[in-house]
Amino acid sequence: MELPDSNVQSELNKIKQHLILKNSANIIMTGYPDDDIKNAAEIREWLTKLISEKQDEIERMKITLSLIDIVLKQGSFKTAANLNLNKKSFSKEKSVIDENEIKKDESPQLQRNQEEQSQTIETRQIKRMKDNTLIANVEVSREKIEITPMESINFNVDTPPFKSFFINRILEGMKSKDLDKVKQGQIDAINIISYNTISKDNSDNIIKKIEIKNYRDKEKVNEIFNTVAWVFTRMLEKSEK
Repeated sequence: MELPDSNVQSELNKIKQHLILKNSANIIMTGYPDDDIKNAAEIREWLTKLISEKQDEIERMKITLSLIDIVLKQGSFKTAANLNLNKKSFSKEKSVIDENEIKKDESPQLQRNQEEQSQTIETRQIKRMKDNTLIANVEVSREKIEITPMESINFNVDTPPFKSFFINRILEGMKSKDLDKVKQGQIDAINIISYNTISKDNSDNIIKKIEIKNYRDKEKVNEIFNTVAWVFTRMLEKSEK
């Protein structure tokens, strides 16, 4: 069935208007002055940089959130049995598990096991996000985690938040949880996490290396890595002021 002439004319007018609008848009898009194109390019570059900065900020927020999760996990959710332990029994048990009293078996089999444990199974790099500056290298073996700042960077142990957060809050917190596990019979005393800060030869306060032994699981590796990355970044910022 054919459309009436008036309807046909109406449809043709719509098509004509559409073509006119389309051609006008093309003329407008291709008719920008050079200054406008230059400004648009500069705005694009600014937006790209802003997006990159926001992404870095988001990554920093993720690390901070991870640190908060670590603190919350170490927030001492103690069982009733732990709360009933008196200071005398705690002190007595602590003396029993003193690392200085633990005797190591020097059998050949143990020596072979120690050689296997000393082999590096993972390496990571700690970099400052805003400029990708390499801050430290992390080597993980079955036996320990070694954190080594770059030779050109001098981290002082007294610079916050190294002692206040990384040592006292994180590592000591992990050690305290291990002591609780020993009391509950979940692990042996020899498996308690331990750490040592090794200084550079020319200074007692400048960090050469941090060794952390008996970390035992992947989760602790991630917690330690994320925490020390944040701590070292803050220390570097303080040293540059």
